[in-house]
Amino acid sequence: MAITAGLALLFAGLLTRQAGVHAQAPGQNQLTVYSPQTSYSVPLLDVNGQPYAGLVELLEPLGSVDARIDGKKYKLHFTPPGGRPLEVQFAGGKDKGKVRGNGYKLPANFVLQNGRGYVPLSVTSEIISRLLGSDAQLHPAARRLFIGNVQARYTLELHKDNPSRLLLGFSSPVNPSIATEPGRVRLTFRREPIVSSGPENVPYSDPLISGVTFSEHDGLAELDVTGTAPLMANFADGGKTIIVTGAPAPAPVAQEAPPAAPAPANPQNPSPQPRQPAGPRFLVLIDPAHGGNDIGAAITPSLPEKDVVLALARRVQRDLVNRGIAAGLLRNSDVAITLDQRAIWTNATRPALYIALHAANTGQGVHVFTAMLPAANLSPQGFLPWDTAQAAFLDLSGSVAGSVAAELESRKLPNATLLAPLRPMNNIAAPAIAVEIAPPAGNVDEIASAAYQEQVAQSIAAGVAAVRAKLPEVRP
Repeated sequence: MAITAGLALLFAGLLTRQAGVHAQAPGQNQLTVYSPQTSYSVPLLDVNGQPYAGLVELLEPLGSVDARIDGKKYKLHFTPPGGRPLEVQFAGGKDKGKVRGNGYKLPANFVLQNGRGYVPLSVTSEIISRLLGSDAQLHPAARRLFIGNVQARYTLELHKDNPSRLLLGFSSPVNPSIATEPGRVRLTFRREPIVSSGPENVPYSDPLISGVTFSEHDGLAELDVTGTAPLMANFADGGKTIIVTGAPAPAPVAQEAPPAAPAPANPQNPSPQPRQPAGPRFLVLIDPAHGGNDIGAAITPSLPEKDVVLALARRVQRDLVNRGIAAGLLRNSDVAITLDQRAIWTNATRPALYIALHAANTGQGVHVFTAMLPAANLSPQGFLPWDTAQAAFLDLSGSVAGSVAAELESRKLPNATLLAPLRPMNNIAAPAIAVEIAPPAGNVDEIASAAYQEQVAQSIAAGVAAVRAKLPEVRP
């Protein structure tokens, strides 16, 4: 994104103060956008009590964006995949502009702040519809925006067994965060475009399951299942079904037997102790990209990508270990490693999870990637094709990516979950994700901030911990 310097930024700051922006930092309120390609969050700005969305943040995950200030005008060129550039033009402090060359009137004035352009939340769906040529629906109170026919509905099926079971069915795998409390299970969907499939409150006359409530707010959807006793939720059918039933009663605490007396030693005829075979172990392998002569992107003239991601990798390793999860670094110094070497060494290590780390000097926030590969019916235990080894682990990789994204969301970090044809990730025979960090709020120097990197590292570690039970342990 190119923005002219000097007077343009000063002019933008003056217009911002005139517009009455009440210094609510981006990230305190968010819009969640769902599209056929990806879902992502956009931080909202409070202007005189009205939410505004940044045009760059809104459009960047959907195509190529170039924005600049030209005199008194803010001009943005948006190029959808496979399309031609389309222009959006507004002026700070004015409510009239152009979208695709046609006049467009905003319900409130356009806002410029720190060289970035913001429009009222209420017009985001119409602007996207005009640029993409597809329908977009905004749920303004919930701050959720749906592009195209992406809404996913759920089904409810109560089986009155002993105990009763409530089956929640979805058309594709889901990965909600699950919270339990006495007599309640709450499923929170941050990435899936779940909408109500009928009445938002469904009561049951059942001895265990008393009802289900759907709600959407703060850029997410929730299903709240209530009951007359403790409940638990389990995944089935590859994540397409969630079964809610009664939680088992806690087992009685057994009295610990006193330790047996050791057998007397026989120094004259010691018997060798058999070596115990190594059991399964859970290891996360972290791969800081680049290294050596391969510096990666020049984040600033004096800060290469290879240094940013190595610092981040060490933080992620420490935070995982603090959570009781073994973690190793594929590169712990400034050395060059080829893509093939990264894949070979990773597969030889046999980790439970592989995480590649990257950094960028453009965009904002954190991107979480999984491999762009077609689904394949491959057995993780068999021989896997080198170029598409990751295809056997896509479901698990997606679960990890969704969990990390949910943790980023909970820390109010702008983020998006995307697919990409990345190497060596396609060659990794284990669940694998890639995480790319960009400046948190447009200031490129902040990418090396200890506070920012620690937030990202904690999100990654917490996301991995949340889905650890889904990832199989492996033998060394």
